[in-house]
Amino acid sequence: MAATETSSNVAARTGAQFLEGLRNDRDREIWIGGECVTNPLDHELLRPGAEAVARVYDTQHEHAEVCLAPNPDDGKLVNRTHLIPRSREDLMKRRASMEIIAAATGGMMGRVPDYLNVTFACFSGASEVWARRGNERGAENIVNYQRLMRDLDLSTTHAIMNPVADRSKSETEQLGGEIALHKVGESSEGIIVRGARMLATLAPFSDEISIYPGSDLKPGDEAYALAFAIPMSTPGLRFICRDSFSKPKSTFDYPLSARFDEMDAVVIFDDVLVPHDRVFLDGDIVGYSEVITDSGWRGHIMHQAFTRAYVKLMFAFGLGHAMAQTTGVVRFDHIQEKLGQIWNMTELTRSALVAAEADSYLDDHGVWYPNDRPLMALRGEMPKWLPRTHELLQLIGGGSFMATPSEADFNSAIRGDIEKYFQSAGGDAEHRVRLFRLAWDFIGSDLGGRSELYERFYLSDSWRMTQLAYRTADTTFAESLVDQFMHD
Repeated sequence: MAATETSSNVAARTGAQFLEGLRNDRDREIWIGGECVTNPLDHELLRPGAEAVARVYDTQHEHAEVCLAPNPDDGKLVNRTHLIPRSREDLMKRRASMEIIAAATGGMMGRVPDYLNVTFACFSGASEVWARRGNERGAENIVNYQRLMRDLDLSTTHAIMNPVADRSKSETEQLGGEIALHKVGESSEGIIVRGARMLATLAPFSDEISIYPGSDLKPGDEAYALAFAIPMSTPGLRFICRDSFSKPKSTFDYPLSARFDEMDAVVIFDDVLVPHDRVFLDGDIVGYSEVITDSGWRGHIMHQAFTRAYVKLMFAFGLGHAMAQTTGVVRFDHIQEKLGQIWNMTELTRSALVAAEADSYLDDHGVWYPNDRPLMALRGEMPKWLPRTHELLQLIGGGSFMATPSEADFNSAIRGDIEKYFQSAGGDAEHRVRLFRLAWDFIGSDLGGRSELYERFYLSDSWRMTQLAYRTADTTFAESLVDQFMHD
C-alpha cells in the first residue's frame, strides 16, 4: 500500500482481516470426511486454503498501485475487480490486477474472489436486464448487493448447476423435482428454498454464497428460476466437501498441495430462508436466461478466466523450461518443440486478451465490454490446452519425476547419497528434487489431477463451447469469399 494511504482510506481487506472474519463466523456446517466443521481455521486440511486466500488479500495491498482503485461512491480504495469498467483503460487495468492476483497462486486457484467480483460488477452494470417484467426490486437488490461486496471486500462462492442423477431427464425432473434447488414457500421475511446446487468451489473460505442461472428452464419450471445471495452461516445450509487434496505438513514435499486446495462442495438447502432484500430473481424463466445472455456476463467472465489461465500456462511453461535446463535435455530438438507448444498456447492466450481489449466497446448498458470474439475461440480451446500442458510436462520430465526423495530423506543419514546421486546438470541435488516435486504436484498429485479435471469443465466442456463458437460466429466475410467464385 502506498505510504500516503491510511486504513481509513482503504476498504479493501488485508489477509488478517479476512481471517478474522472467518474466525468470528462459527455457525457454518461444513462436512468433510464425515466430520462437521463449523470453522475452516479449526481443521488441519482446510486451514491452508484459508491462509492462501488471505495471501491473495495481502497481495492486493502489496501491489496497491495496480490492484486498488477509488470507490466511485466515497473514494475509498477497493479492489479494482469490484468496479464496473467504463473505458478501455479500465479493462486493461483490471486485467493487470487480475494477473497479479492469479500469480500469487500460480493460477492454481480458479475461484479466488475476483471471479465473482467481476461477475457481480457486470450484473450490477446491466441491472436493467434484471428489472425486466416487473422485477425492479430484484434489480435494486443486486445493485445494493454488489456495493456490499465491494465495500466489505467479501469472499464469495457460487453454485450455478443442479445435481443430475439421470441424464435422460432434465435437471428439474430429477427425483420428482426434489433434487434441484427450488422455492417451496414464502413468508413476510423472504422466500423458502430447498434442494441442492454444485459445485461451490472456495466454499469453506467464503463469506457468502451466490446462486444465479446456469442453464435454461422451460415453462412449468418457475419454482427453479432463482437468483440470490446469503451468508455461509445461514441456518439450513450444509456443505458436503469432496476429499481434501491438501498436504499441509511440508511445502518441500508438496509445494502446491500444502497451500492451494481451494476445495469444492455440494451445497444443500434445507428449507433455507432467503430475505427479500437478497432475492435477485424469483420465478421468471425468461429472465433466468436473459441475465446471462443479455447482461454482458460472458465477455467479462472470460476476461477474468483467461487472464488466470494465461498465468497458469506461463507457470507450466516456466516449469518445463526449468526442468529441461536442470537435466540438460533442453539441447534436444523434440524437447524444444514441446516447450514451444506450451509457449504457443501462452502467447495465443495473451494475444486474445489484448485483442479483446483493443476491440472493446461501450455496450448498451454503459459498460465497457471486452470483445468476446477471440475469447470465445479460447473458450473452446482452453479445456484442451491446459490438460495438454500436463502431458507435455510429463514427456519433458520423464523418469526424473520418480527420482524425488522427500524432505525427511534430506534430513537423514542418507543426505550425502542424495547430494551425490541426485545432482542436476548444475550439480545442485536439492534444487533438482524441489523442482521435480513442484512439477509433479502441478501435474500428478491429487491436487494436480483435480486441477486437470477442473480446467476441462469449469467453463463447460470443450465440444459444447466449440459448437457455440461456430453458432455465434460472424460468417459474413467467409461467405463473401466463397460467393465471389460461385458466379460466372
